[in-house]
Amino acid sequence: MKILRLVLTGIALIWATGLAACGYRDLKQDMDAYAPPALLQQAQASKPPVTGESDAFEAETATIARLRDRWEKAVDETVSSVGGADVQPAVIEAATDDALTLNLLRSPFSLQTVQSLILLRNPSIKAATDRLRAALEGFDQVTQLDEILRQYSAFTESVMAGVGPMRGADNIQMKFPFPGVTALKGQVAEKNVEAEKQTLDLIRRDVVAQGSKAYWNLLYIHRAQRITRDTLDRLNQLESVATTRYGAGKTSYQDVVKIRIGREKLQEQLATLKEQRVNLESELLSLMDLRPGTSMGWPDTPSPPMSIPPLDRLYALALEKRQELNRMRAMLGKMERMVEMAETMIQPAFSQNDSLYTDEAVLQVGSAAMKPTFATTVSPVRGKGLPKNAWFGTQDTYLKETRRKLAALRADLSAAEARTRLMVRMGWFELDRARRERSLYKDRLLELSQTSLDVSTQAYESGGVSFADVINSYTGWLDVNLAGQRRNSDVGVARAELERRVGAALP
Repeated sequence: MKILRLVLTGIALIWATGLAACGYRDLKQDMDAYAPPALLQQAQASKPPVTGESDAFEAETATIARLRDRWEKAVDETVSSVGGADVQPAVIEAATDDALTLNLLRSPFSLQTVQSLILLRNPSIKAATDRLRAALEGFDQVTQLDEILRQYSAFTESVMAGVGPMRGADNIQMKFPFPGVTALKGQVAEKNVEAEKQTLDLIRRDVVAQGSKAYWNLLYIHRAQRITRDTLDRLNQLESVATTRYGAGKTSYQDVVKIRIGREKLQEQLATLKEQRVNLESELLSLMDLRPGTSMGWPDTPSPPMSIPPLDRLYALALEKRQELNRMRAMLGKMERMVEMAETMIQPAFSQNDSLYTDEAVLQVGSAAMKPTFATTVSPVRGKGLPKNAWFGTQDTYLKETRRKLAALRADLSAAEARTRLMVRMGWFELDRARRERSLYKDRLLELSQTSLDVSTQAYESGGVSFADVINSYTGWLDVNLAGQRRNSDVGVARAELERRVGAALP
């Protein structure tokens, strides 16, 4: 009997398994043969109907596309700007060729060549350029995100639930961002790009100013070396005169010793100037992304421009052009648009309800009430009274925080403008002083020191003046010549620093 029950149970299990397999095959065939309704296929194959919301959205996305094109052109113009139209083609070719760059620097080179090579080769500028181009992608991110939001949503799903099969309803839905939100997102992206553009201009400005200062300081070193060697030659001649006078008993050996001491000091000064030259050359090479230790030529620009604009004009130019101020203004505009966008986002997105299915699961088994596949009522696009996103209101704590930061940034901008005026005033003073002192040495002191040296040397040979007087004239001639060349380079250094503070080339 027990064996008979086991046999009957086995037969029943085999029969049930067969039925289940047949049911699964039927279900799989139904799934494979499923085709969406004709309405859904038509909606997927055709463009969405054009509505007022669609027209507004397309207009906003077109505006954002134009903004990107405009900024791409501005970036290309900035990157290609390397010193004016008169830049030598060889300088342009040297942008990616170290050997060509070094050849340009081994011969006498101009300030413009140095500035152009720095703009073309400096790694910091390249990094800032890449960050700016990355910021340009924000325009596409805005439009792509909202494009996803506005697209038809068509989805069909079959699932197996624990209480029976469920099939989701076919869903066709089209949404649009609230009017103006996409445009505000585009403006936020634009302000972010503008801030990165100002950062790029700032870095270009600073590295060019650093290179210009190194150029003028290198010019001074070259001229100081020449003047020091000239002084050594003069001391050698004076030593011959002193030795002759000592042999004739007309002077003491102390005069010869003093001359030799002065000569040793000049030799040490030449060694120091040589090391300073190497340091300045290494600085220039580093700005051009070249390894230090390379032999270089010398600056061929004799002197910087001596003109200086009125101070009031520089104030206005700095407030308009200084990159730090413009970057703060861009960030200020970005925060203003973010506040405006946040206040706008309390409104829900628009949707086209005339072709709206609801994605409601239809229970085939169970006690839950059946829901119709198609909605029997259509909700309005926007409700009256409180907004649908009332929890994100204009008095939200995040918005309060952002408004406070916005007010703080406005105050910071005012403080930065005041500091800019002071910096321009101090820079203008340094340039004006360097100009005046250069004129003093060039027009009067250099000639007087040369006359004093010539007269004292001739008088010493004839015994008309003491050795102390003649050595003082040599020292004075050396000091005046070095100081004159120092003031000449100081004009270039002060001019470069003033241009850095203004944020633009001096008119």
